[in-house]
Amino acid sequence: MSGARSGRRRRVWIWVLVVLPLVLLGAAVGLLFWADAEFRHPKPDSGRPGAWTTTTSEEVARFAHVEVPGSAADVRWGYQLGFQDDLAALAFRIPQAGVDAFLASLPVPAWKESRHVAAIDLDNLLHIGAPDPSSMFPLTCGDYYSPGGGKRIGTTVCLAPWPDGTRQVWVTAAHFP
Repeated sequence: MSGARSGRRRRVWIWVLVVLPLVLLGAAVGLLFWADAEFRHPKPDSGRPGAWTTTTSEEVARFAHVEVPGSAADVRWGYQLGFQDDLAALAFRIPQAGVDAFLASLPVPAWKESRHVAAIDLDNLLHIGAPDPSSMFPLTCGDYYSPGGGKRIGTTVCLAPWPDGTRQVWVTAAHFP
């Protein structure tokens, strides 16, 4: 009888010393993963850094210092709160006849041909449902800085032709110290 009782005690101690800490550790890791996912992907309009906010295309265009032409179609936009720096993304199509006037309204010092946009810009453009600029060629891009709330706002504008004769425009803007 004594041998059976000591065997049972041994199993209880194995559970207490080995299995229970592993279960508690697994629960703690799961809780941390869940909490981290909430921090990395905050709910829209939560006011937390990284959250996309509800705003108008005019507010996004004002932040980026870009005027969306009246003839623009398929306008898409988004504004993301940052811990220190906010980010705006804007995309639209304009007729070929309005391209020169649009480009003249931008303070871009030099336009250059490009094969891609920066990864952070691409992620934000895809988030707002804009066409992927990486799939269109030739891609013409230009950058400029403008003042904004004690920080500079860096704006990137890229254009590419569509087969129907219109031009796709992508705009991303962010605060820079």
